[in-house]
Amino acid sequence: MTRSIILPFLLLTVLILTLDTQANVLVDDADSSVEVDQNEAFTSAIVPTGSGMEGDYQLIACAVSADQGNTFGDPTPGTWTELDTGACNEGNGVCIHGIWGRFTDNPASENITCSWDFPSFVFAAGSFRYNEVDPIDPIIAVECDSGQEFGANVMAVAPSIETIAGSQVARIFTYRNFNSLVTDDFNSNNDTMGSFTSLAAVTSVNVNMQGTTELVLVDGPTGEASIDAGLDAEWRACTIALRMAPEIPIRNVPTMSEWGFIAFAAFLGISGVWFLRRKQAANA
Repeated sequence: MTRSIILPFLLLTVLILTLDTQANVLVDDADSSVEVDQNEAFTSAIVPTGSGMEGDYQLIACAVSADQGNTFGDPTPGTWTELDTGACNEGNGVCIHGIWGRFTDNPASENITCSWDFPSFVFAAGSFRYNEVDPIDPIIAVECDSGQEFGANVMAVAPSIETIAGSQVARIFTYRNFNSLVTDDFNSNNDTMGSFTSLAAVTSVNVNMQGTTELVLVDGPTGEASIDAGLDAEWRACTIALRMAPEIPIRNVPTMSEWGFIAFAAFLGISGVWFLRRKQAANA
């Protein structure tokens, strides 16, 4: 009977000792926006960040399509870290996107301005907002790919990356094709996942963006993910993994693992006394 009690206690103690004291990255909000103007091209537009809590990590993405090669400036206001900028194919930057991230102390949604060099008639954008992101080292990995194809419906493919349990993996697809005339945007989110879609089109040109984010519960490769970019399309697709914050508070108290060692040491001491008394009683 005594052994049957001791064994589960030992297993529980070992479990406490091996606990990884980290949190899951959770989604506070997802948002999106589009802007089109048939008559007058523009060089800046707004993407909302979504609302949440102080200390959240914000991820924004902006896309345009123009008649010539283009580049993005830094988003404003605030200080943003560029995660990727690039063309929707191998070359000229006619269809481009940019992705940036930052931490914020403002729980309210903010309108961030994306700007670019050469005027465009279409703009698409989206954002994700996360809590429990590592404040020191938020990004695990970023990988992107691009391509184009003609004569068939084209699949845009976000590459696989290595990530860890508790991370959020965001995938952002930007593309233009030759049959889209839709302008719309919509988004959704809960604690563990989110998505947005932004479609911007005028008679002669379009740019489209889709984003997804989801909580990953195991270490390892994310695998590729793909969407249908339509007929005769060029595209760019990125996979981004966000690191979870440690749950250990920055203060001079025992952590969960340290409490586990204390409990284990106490249990060994009590067990030793108990066995000695049993042995003394048996020899009496």
